[in-house]
This record gives sequence, C-alpha cells and structure tokens, in this order.
Amino acid sequence: MKNEGLIKEPEFDNKSKYLQFGNRTDCSKEIIEIAQSINEPTDGLTVRKILLWINQNTVRIHDEKDERKFKRSSTEILESGERTGCCDSSTLFTSIARCKGMPTMQIVTINKDTGRDGHFYVASYLKDTEKIGRWILIDTDAPIKDIRDVRLVTLDLNDRNISKRRYAYAYTEDYSNIELGGIKIDGIQNMNKLQNRVWELLDKEDFINKLRE
Repeated sequence: MKNEGLIKEPEFDNKSKYLQFGNRTDCSKEIIEIAQSINEPTDGLTVRKILLWINQNTVRIHDEKDERKFKRSSTEILESGERTGCCDSSTLFTSIARCKGMPTMQIVTINKDTGRDGHFYVASYLKDTEKIGRWILIDTDAPIKDIRDVRLVTLDLNDRNISKRRYAYAYTEDYSNIELGGIKIDGIQNMNKLQNRVWELLDKEDFINKLRE
C-alpha cells in the first residue's frame, strides 16, 4: 500500500482498536438498545440487519449545504432521525456494529476524477460460520429496502483503490481523529480544504489506470 497522501494508515491486525468508541462514533444507551434488538446467527446477517434498521428508521437528507455535515455523533444523528450524507451513515453504522462486537473502521475516500466529492465507507471484521475472519468493505450509504440488497465485498488490504471512482486516504477508528496540516474534518469548509490538500499529495499513478477501466 502506497503512503503518498495516506493521512491515516490502517492497522488491520489491531482489531481491538476498531472496537473503541470515539467523539463521533459514540456509545449511548440508545445505540446499545438498537444493537441488542438485532440478534442474528452470523456476522454477515447482522450487518445486513443493521443496514436495514438504519434505512428503515432514519431518513437520508440530500442537501450538500446542510450545516450539520461532518459535525455530529452517532447519538445526535439517531436523535435527529436524519442522515446528512455518507459520513453520518458510516458513523451510525460503526457505533452499532461495535456494540455487536464487530471491529469496524471508517474509510474516507476521494473521487479519482475530480479530487473532490469524497465518500465514506466502513470496513468491518466479520467471521464466517467456521470462525474465519475477513475485513469486509461496506457502503453504508447505499439505499436498501431488503437485506438482499446489501453488497459485502472483501477489502483488499494492499490496494487503496476502493472502487473505479474512489481512492482511500484515511482508515480510522473515528473520523474526528483525522488531521492534515492542522485541518480536521469538522465541517463542510474544512472537509473541502482537507480534500484539496490530499489531492496535492496523492500519487495519482497509483489509480490512473484503474480510472480508465
């Protein structure tokens, strides 16, 4: 995995780190109650049910200028009943998944075409029926109506190309910990500033060929 522009490196072997709650991925009584209401026999089905719960019980707001973006904790998102974007979706999912004992990290990416239009994913460490674990990439902001709509993909631990359009620059236990040159993700303006700085640092040869696929 190349280091250029990677401002928060993953620690895939340190799974306990991704069970720890943070400023945004907090753990409240309400979050715990949601987690306890989901009781499934496998990690894969548990993830699907968490995503379904989020889609059925919160509303995804499509307003790029919403001033709540990049500022709220999981509990605040839950109390409002509204997700302002992929950041909120990944934050709420991360807290619930950790309450279920599944190590989960937030992955922040940049658009390989524009250098803007970032997107938040998560990766959760899930065990199969034989107790073999893998880091699984999940787009928590993808709308679903049924658990069959959920797509779970094994995360490539050596490749920052998350998809044809998205390139990862931070793998973190809590996005409030991300900082570059004194800039933190704590609002729309600083998010844009941080993405601009990251774009300058990236080795674009690491994704240019995949962009053309």
